[in-house]
Amino acid sequence: MKIQNFAISILKSQINLLAVVSKRRAGNKAFDIFCTPYLKKKYTPNAFFKSAEELLLDFEGLKTIGYRWNKGGEKRIFIAHGFKSCAENFGHFVKLLIKKNYEVVAFDAPAHGRSEGKILTGIIYKNFIQSAYNTYGPFDSFLGHSFGAMGISFFVAELPESKNLKIALVAPASDTLSLSEMFFRQMLIKDKEVQKYFIKRIETLGKHPIDWFSIKRCLLTINSQVLWVHDKFDRITPVEDAYIAQRLNLENVHFLFTEGLGHRKIYRDEKVVKNIVDFL
Repeated sequence: MKIQNFAISILKSQINLLAVVSKRRAGNKAFDIFCTPYLKKKYTPNAFFKSAEELLLDFEGLKTIGYRWNKGGEKRIFIAHGFKSCAENFGHFVKLLIKKNYEVVAFDAPAHGRSEGKILTGIIYKNFIQSAYNTYGPFDSFLGHSFGAMGISFFVAELPESKNLKIALVAPASDTLSLSEMFFRQMLIKDKEVQKYFIKRIETLGKHPIDWFSIKRCLLTINSQVLWVHDKFDRITPVEDAYIAQRLNLENVHFLFTEGLGHRKIYRDEKVVKNIVDFL
């Protein structure tokens, strides 16, 4: 924790110093920090992951590493982890999904785990899932946590037909604007001009206004069965975004709220895991 706090302090200083010279450069620097998984988890595959078929996907010149279990299963699912996480964190789901005769595909996203890359954005994640879908899909179901849930939502929203899919979104990073505002508070970015250039960078790279980058927008075009799982005390992805989506009253979107599990314990909780696997 001390190392993480020290790193954040240095990054704050870099933004503040740049802001003296150029608000635009400071905003762009802040965006680069926002998309970079500092202190990401690196790992050596455990025995269960070594037993999987290792997959190699060339994505935009990056070597990304994935895993496949139970090839030829009755159904096929793709698992997308969150920011600074990796596929290995979802082995407990894989074991249960195999019992349901799922073929399971899980990747370390670009810039995460054993995969190459330096940054990850919602659009990069969407495009990466598209590439995995084209190579190892199609998939009948999707399971995503946090940022992975956002990438899945962006991808499925652009499918011509998604009615027969099942999607589990766990503590999703559901709204880019609210995530940006949380980042501003964390990094003490109070300068409105710096914030403006930060948002402009997102809109320029993504070729859409900031409101477009939200799961709420995606849900209006997704007709899959969706299970949205969120803890009421999540400090990383605010539960208020889930309440906003719930007020859409979409018949195909179901909600499960927990208390006290936070952002990461929620996808390891035995009851939550059972609910998700039963839904899938």
